[in-house]
Amino acid sequence: MSNGNHRVWAEISTGAVRHNLARIRKAARGLPVMAVLKANAYGHGAAAMAALLVKEGIDCIGVGDSGEALELRQAGIKAPILIVGGVVPGEMPRVVAGNIEVNLHTVEMAHELDAEAARQGCRVRVHLKVDTGMGRLGMQPFEAVPFLHSLRKLKQLELVGLCTHFSTPNEPDPAFTTRQLEHFNLAVEVARRLGYADLLLHASSSLAFFGRKDALFNMVRTGIALWGHLPGDLGGSEAQLRPALQLKTRVLFLKDVPEGTPIGYNRTWYSTGPTRIATLPVGYDDGYRTAMSNRAYVLVRGVRCPVVGRVSMDYTTVDVGRVPGAKVGDEVTLLGGKGDGAITLAEAAGWAGCIPYEFLCGLGRRVVRVYE
Repeated sequence: MSNGNHRVWAEISTGAVRHNLARIRKAARGLPVMAVLKANAYGHGAAAMAALLVKEGIDCIGVGDSGEALELRQAGIKAPILIVGGVVPGEMPRVVAGNIEVNLHTVEMAHELDAEAARQGCRVRVHLKVDTGMGRLGMQPFEAVPFLHSLRKLKQLELVGLCTHFSTPNEPDPAFTTRQLEHFNLAVEVARRLGYADLLLHASSSLAFFGRKDALFNMVRTGIALWGHLPGDLGGSEAQLRPALQLKTRVLFLKDVPEGTPIGYNRTWYSTGPTRIATLPVGYDDGYRTAMSNRAYVLVRGVRCPVVGRVSMDYTTVDVGRVPGAKVGDEVTLLGGKGDGAITLAEAAGWAGCIPYEFLCGLGRRVVRVYE
């Protein structure tokens, strides 16, 4: 799909997302699935992806903060939405008014939320986050016991879920994840003994439910797998996922240069012989990072061409001297493509010096999302 109206765009295959959801449901053995659409659905466009997934019968949606949750409500998404991250007191009035579910991390947070719900005359569905070893948000397992007792006094809060987050579910030695599972199971057992039945229990993210069948509980969360990516061997034959996003731009300008010509800021690259340089209207403001300078490759007419010179805010230069007939307006693939020549997410992230999640989430606001 070539779109002459855009300088830089992301082509997003809705068919690939549907395929990936089907693979996720199979791996989750038919359990309810929470689609985690943090960071603008990992760069894929949260509102558009939420609308698609709701049509596909997704059970609920997870977001990182209140702004993301309210953005989806404003876009007309009526499905259950859970803020998997933290909520600060100043955000609570809008969260309660928006019928957003909240992950509780502290007793103080629970009391503040209860008071706000009472002020608005409504109840709020909440999940309790148990920190079993991630060390970020959530109560320690021993703190959950007195909290679950005291929660009965907070009449505006309805506990509907218990959750945790694995630190490294895909590491070769499973011992740490197994300990996390043991701690979470203890919290689950305590909740049940205190009369909290029929809770949503969720611990497994994309990596965990493909790799740890003993951690499924009764709901799974998926983020990166929806978009067709998993690190390591899990991204291969077992998962059978399809990358949903291709990042593209076009040749804006062409220039023939002689040997010894410097290109870009700080003259980090000189031509070693006569060649042709193409200037692309994409830069680090679009998420194509400076670290990719003199390291990355792009596809021009199916030929891998090296990025030369320093990537700047708005422009990137590539050597197209080996591309017969290259011309202004040619489509350039920065991520994606077909067959063995495709630019993979793992490659792009490696050139950028980041993890694949970070590369996708870093796609800038100037990148136009085009859905097919």
